[in-house]
Parts: sequence; structure tokens; C-alpha cells
Amino acid sequence: MERLDAFLLPLYQDLDGVSRLGEAERIARIARRLAPPSRELELLLRFHILGTWLEKMGNLSRVALAVPSVSEAELRRTAASIRRLEMPQTAAERAVASAVLIDGAGVRGLAERFARARREGSSVMDVAREAVPPAPEWMSDDAQTMFEERRKLRAEFCARLLEET
Repeated sequence: MERLDAFLLPLYQDLDGVSRLGEAERIARIARRLAPPSRELELLLRFHILGTWLEKMGNLSRVALAVPSVSEAELRRTAASIRRLEMPQTAAERAVASAVLIDGAGVRGLAERFARARREGSSVMDVAREAVPPAPEWMSDDAQTMFEERRKLRAEFCARLLEET
């Protein structure tokens, strides 16, 4: 996987030059607590942050040629898993989808939401009034517990922020 990581690292750069590696690592740490180790999980953790990149013309073959330890069949399965993250079916998919939601549900996720809101024309108070949606039904009990802990901290922070207006 080391060779795959080296190949993918430049792809984690956003258009503004900011690396999404930190986000990928945070999500991976959470997901690994929620699912047993598997190759499916590891590939999904490395590619999910790239969205539909694997499905774009030539990218799947490009990875397979550059990283011989990963087959095109595995990459196709990974691309299919990425498409299903809204309604995950496997343990690995549920772990990654849950980890993404957990990562965004807390105070750090709120800070990122504040940054995006400014570009979207929303105020800090508008964002503070937004409610984090409840955990989806497919989320495991462990994931729901983590999600709710972060959601509660975020709600407490937002309540205090709204009190100061």
C-alpha cells in the first residue's frame, strides 16, 4: 500500500493547494475503529476522498499500471463502493460512510462549515442555527455513539455562540 499512498498523495490536493491528507487520515482512524481490517476497507479509505476520480476515463488503468499490487477488478469494486456511500451495503462501506459523518458532526466539522458558509454568503449565526441531521439507520451502534457525542458538543458550542448575540 505504500506505493499506492505515494501515487495518491498529489491527488489529495484541492484546487486551492490545500491538502486533504489530514481529512483522509482522520476519517481512516475513525473507520478503522468501526470495521474489521480488510483490503476493501483500506482501498476505500484511500480513494473515497477523491470521489468519482476512479471512474474518469483512464484513471483506473493509470492506477493499475503505476501500482501493480492493485488490480483493476479491485479498483472497479472500490469505485462501486464509493458510489454506494450514501446507502452503504458492506461493513467497510458503512465504516467509511459513518466516519465521514462522524468527522463532520463535531466542533471541527463546524469550523469547516463556518469557512464554507462565508463563501456561500451565510453568517456565523446562520450556521450556528443549523442542526446536524440525526444518524442514519444503517449506522452501527458504536458509530451512532461517536456521532452523537460529537453532535452534542457541536450543539453546546452553537448554543453558547447564539447566547452571545
